[in-house]
Amino acid sequence: MAGHRVRLPPPEKIKRIACLDVLCYERLFLLGASDRIVVMMKTDPPWMRTIDPTSARIPQISATVNVEELLRLHADVAFRVSGYPPDAVVHKLAAAGIPVLDSQVGKYGAIHTLDEFVASRNRMMRLYGQVLGGPYATRAEAWCAYHDAMVAMVRARVQAIPRDRRLRLFHRRGGLGSYTQGDLTANTYGYGALAGADMEVKGESRIAQGAVTVEEILKWNPDVVNVGRGYPAGLVKSDPLWKSVAALRHGRIAETPDGVFYWDGSSEGVLLMLYVAKELYPERFSDFDLAAAVRDYYSRFYHYKLDRRQLALLLGGKAPDGKRR
Repeated sequence: MAGHRVRLPPPEKIKRIACLDVLCYERLFLLGASDRIVVMMKTDPPWMRTIDPTSARIPQISATVNVEELLRLHADVAFRVSGYPPDAVVHKLAAAGIPVLDSQVGKYGAIHTLDEFVASRNRMMRLYGQVLGGPYATRAEAWCAYHDAMVAMVRARVQAIPRDRRLRLFHRRGGLGSYTQGDLTANTYGYGALAGADMEVKGESRIAQGAVTVEEILKWNPDVVNVGRGYPAGLVKSDPLWKSVAALRHGRIAETPDGVFYWDGSSEGVLLMLYVAKELYPERFSDFDLAAAVRDYYSRFYHYKLDRRQLALLLGGKAPDGKRR
């Protein structure tokens, strides 16, 4: 994804994978290759272990990558986010015989249009299929076809909404004040915009992942606020600084779902797009069954049948135990 050439073993030789990119596990699980993961970045998405109980066997790391440890695990290849681990560690791993691939678009500002955003999500999935080859590449292509179809359907329904009539959506990324993701490298921004939302807190001057000031939010006055990463909407509702915001005055604040990984980063971002489209413009999606779409996605790509209770909890933004953080 960084545009570098990396020499890899042939697909049939890649049996052990180090997931140094936090998004790596979910994509390999989707492709049916999570049994090859020997280590993954520390994460705790709400539905991961319910949907894939075998994920509990995978060691998780959160500190500096230890080259000797990866050698001991006999990793054949590693995936990382550009910059983590640092390039010096990547060179050490390569010298030790472990090729490392950048598996995300790493730099904010690297994507400029929604078409580029959609293509980047397909490229991210295809990268894993290309590395593993055979049926895994076929599954990656199946996901890309589904992704393109859902994007086309949503765009067709929202494209006629004038820019000045689009609802302003602020996605609060978890428990940190006004922390958000405001760039087309992020699922929340890209899929929100595809769903017809106005995501630009600062107009044409987009922010990267990080905080905006409360003053900026009050000036922008979002129509809808979504709270992600399993945190409760009460973090916003109980904050007196937010009380004059239109979304709170009109009761349009939601606790967004998360699944096998958080929707703000995983392949389930396509479900985030469907969720936001239905949330913002229910009249344009009155015939679209979001619950059926989520159930179909989990069955089609994760080979897991959500029961009625699980589906209600997931769409309600809850973990399997019915709670948020």
